[in-house]
Amino acid sequence: ITSLNAQDLILTAVYDGPLSGGIPKGVELYVISDITDLSKYALGSANNGGGTDGAEYTLSGSASAGDYLYIASESTQFTSFFGFAPTATSGFMEVNGDDAIELFYDDGTGMVVIDVFGDISVDGTGEAWDYQDGWASRKSFTNKSNNSTWTIGNWNFSGANALDGETTNAAASTPIPIGNYDFSALNTVITGDAGW
Repeated sequence: ITSLNAQDLILTAVYDGPLSGGIPKGVELYVISDITDLSKYALGSANNGGGTDGAEYTLSGSASAGDYLYIASESTQFTSFFGFAPTATSGFMEVNGDDAIELFYDDGTGMVVIDVFGDISVDGTGEAWDYQDGWASRKSFTNKSNNSTWTIGNWNFSGANALDGETTNAAASTPIPIGNYDFSALNTVITGDAGW
């Protein structure tokens, strides 16, 4: 059984940018509850439908509820495009719009998948979730995937090539909706007399 602590982090965006070299590339993560040790979490990319590569990048540090974390392939062009620096960089984020992403959590017995974007066994080229030169963003009020089960209905998509020719996210006609995920409806406790 996966620890409740695994529910503290969620994938909220994946992007493949339009700048030279197809950058910025990366993911956005949303922190649902305070996390004192991010090293229990890791990311991995499943490239070209080749299935899981396991945990490839382990997070570090701590984070507070409501924080967004940005893990990108590099920093310079990410900063130029978004106007702020990424939380961290890793070469594993050299993903293209046909690659799936897995979020892992160390439950004490090893790393287990707790959230996924895309179908790890399918090359995303031409699929509904293809984000080449574009993006995918989790819909507010939707929870993470059921472990390794990809839930396409929980996501919005720009469509391939939506970012072509853009130089900054702020000026883009179809900007990556960063920092917009709202978890509050999933986190509301209903109290009082239900009426029956």
